[in-house]
Amino acid sequence: MLWTVEAHLPWLLETFGPDLVLYDAGVDPHGEDELGRLRLTDQGLYQRDLYVMKTVVSRGVPVAAVIGGGYSRDIDKLALRHSILHRAATQVWRECGM
Repeated sequence: MLWTVEAHLPWLLETFGPDLVLYDAGVDPHGEDELGRLRLTDQGLYQRDLYVMKTVVSRGVPVAAVIGGGYSRDIDKLALRHSILHRAATQVWRECGM
């Protein structure tokens, strides 16, 4: 899945030139999600979120990100998956000197 994002996100940013990106970091693509079908791991979600935010921020475009999706009955695992976005955002914050 990451290769798809990598193939299209830069083009979308270049083509549309947004002033702001709203990013819904859904966790339903996780392999253990009851409705997910993409079989992403926690690391896969992290890499996706990190890539999206780094790519957007590196172009000087602000990004507002929210958690979304997730249909696991295990609330602890679901909460952990939702925290992945915050960990990736923290990494981007540190790397970009914000």
